[in-house]
Amino acid sequence: MNKTRFKELDALRGLAAIMVVFFHFTMGKNQADLGFKLGTTGVDLFFIISGFVILLSLKYVKKSSQFIINRISRLYPTYWASVTLTFLVLLFHSFYFLDFSKVSIVEYFGNMTMFQFYLKIPNLDDSYWTMIVELLFYGFMLILFHFKLIKHINKIGIFLTFFIVLMVHFQFENIWVKRLFYYMSLIQFWPLFFTGILFYQIITKHSNLTKYYGMVILCLFSQISLFDYSGYSKKFIDFWEYAVMLIFYFSLMTLFVNGKLKFIINKPSLFLGKISFSLYLIHQVISTEYVIPILSNKLNFNFWFSSGIALVCSLILATGITFLIEVPYSKKMKNKLYKTMYKRL
Repeated sequence: MNKTRFKELDALRGLAAIMVVFFHFTMGKNQADLGFKLGTTGVDLFFIISGFVILLSLKYVKKSSQFIINRISRLYPTYWASVTLTFLVLLFHSFYFLDFSKVSIVEYFGNMTMFQFYLKIPNLDDSYWTMIVELLFYGFMLILFHFKLIKHINKIGIFLTFFIVLMVHFQFENIWVKRLFYYMSLIQFWPLFFTGILFYQIITKHSNLTKYYGMVILCLFSQISLFDYSGYSKKFIDFWEYAVMLIFYFSLMTLFVNGKLKFIINKPSLFLGKISFSLYLIHQVISTEYVIPILSNKLNFNFWFSSGIALVCSLILATGITFLIEVPYSKKMKNKLYKTMYKRL
């Protein structure tokens, strides 16, 4: 079965990944004020794209088990490789300096589950925090799909959007609301995922566009209104900077669904999109705790040269993980899981 491939989304993934990379490279440094601090919102673009892609993916599955297998095989090989590589770097540091405070085997195996948040185990790399948000979204969409409620996704999405905004702005001091917002982190970003779902419908249905764009605008203002209550962006940028970046992302998606974003499609952007998942997962600890500090502090290279070397290292590692692990083993895992599933039937 031929699946639709939107190259613009691959290019946008690459853009989001590079924004996050340079945000982390400059975090806490004067260079962040050159605009790199805005890269903290790269995850918001990832979430919008996820909403779009999941609805597209559900088009090609008939059973809940197929959806689960597709998600597991898509995420875990790359994630396991990235976690393991990061752990080995931290382990090498621990043995070299005889300092074992940075990592433990319990943290490694906890992170390998991707559910370390609920296990109360620290992320080996801070970038992993978004994975539980994605998993909660997949779980929610799986429930809707299983109970044949996807056809009501717009009504459900609008209800949840209004409910979340009202709950946050009128009941956030309630301890139970705070706990719900914390432990069900999808709530913090629901309008972004729902936006992706709406854009998918805009590009596929070609009717009632006024209604869909109206809901998109509602999601935009809703997510902006959640700025003080969601994610980590508020630690690095202000309200208006966040609003401008979201308007920028929503504008890019609007251009995309209207066929006006093809100018971003080129070999470099598609390559970055291809390796974006592994680049996102592998770059932070290795670059910001080792490569850049060693080159800047130990060898006295300037920040930009050190960051350039860190970027090259991150790209090489991400490329290796993508083509040596993700591409072959995701397919092998999917085939293996499908064979196991069919044997049981």
